[in-house]
Amino acid sequence: MGKKFPNWEDLGPWARLRCRVEFAGLWSFSRLIPLLSWRAVRGLAWLLGGLVYQFDQRGRAYAKANLEMAFGGEKTPEEIRRIGRDSYRQFARSMLELFWARNFTADNYPQRMVMEGWDEARALNRQHRGGIFVCLHYGNFEWLSIAGSFERLPGCIVTQRFRNPLLGPIFDQLRAISGHRIVPQERSMLVTFKHLKAGGNIGVLIDLQLDPRLPSVPIKSFGRWCSVTKLHAVLQKRTGLPIIPIESVPMADGRYRTIAHPPLHFSPEATEQEIAQQCWDAFEGQVRRQPEGWLWAYKHWRHLPEGEDPARYPFYAGRSGDFDALLKAEFAPGEAPAEDKA
Repeated sequence: MGKKFPNWEDLGPWARLRCRVEFAGLWSFSRLIPLLSWRAVRGLAWLLGGLVYQFDQRGRAYAKANLEMAFGGEKTPEEIRRIGRDSYRQFARSMLELFWARNFTADNYPQRMVMEGWDEARALNRQHRGGIFVCLHYGNFEWLSIAGSFERLPGCIVTQRFRNPLLGPIFDQLRAISGHRIVPQERSMLVTFKHLKAGGNIGVLIDLQLDPRLPSVPIKSFGRWCSVTKLHAVLQKRTGLPIIPIESVPMADGRYRTIAHPPLHFSPEATEQEIAQQCWDAFEGQVRRQPEGWLWAYKHWRHLPEGEDPARYPFYAGRSGDFDALLKAEFAPGEAPAEDKA
């Protein structure tokens, strides 16, 4: 049913000691990184990301399988390896730059982020008195969130629990530096709904695979089925608010294009699946154009639908009765869109 992490009270003495050591290391790291220059942080991320790519055999295999599935004969093996390695480096940048974000103020953040489209997002936000923002684990998604609040659009951030319960507060503090409210994953649907109704904003990361037994919906990503959160779709159905895709695109000089795209409007008859699919479709083109910005070392396509050719899915995909049931619940027999054969 999803990850269940123990509470602090349930941990044994050795587990508590390990948690404290991890906390001390991360706390020290979070205080050290802001003392470095931004250029030094980028160089450190390049080095660490490349090292992790070399030693993370399992994640490297996932990235390779995902990229081969997505791009087929479009890219050479050398290009596949480069994209996979650069994806690790980008994720390392996102994490280190989150620590470095202690240096940001409302005045200096545009030096690192080129803001595009936020005037329209603010105007729409004032009109509707609340907004649903969606993004991917793409580019620097952490800075994307921070920039949104600096752009006078503070909101709720739904966070997942860490296996080590001492680590969560460190990340929560960093993610809230520009004014966001941190909401734990438990009861997030109710909390975010009330927040929207009160005129607030919420942000949802929509691209990670979710256990089909949890509140999820099937979408096609790169022509293959996967299950993702339906939080944004449910909230849209309940409030009627448009959804605003936001995106962080790496630039050659190290900055990010931090984009608020035109809002997506939906009819009352749109299903949760249709809403979630259209949100993903708003981003896939950029992932195809600049694939190294996305998180490829992740099992995005865990489930092989009934009747599908296993060769069209990554090696780690397996059969799941729960996923088949999710598909059947969304589509009557013969109604599910046919798989792309390219």
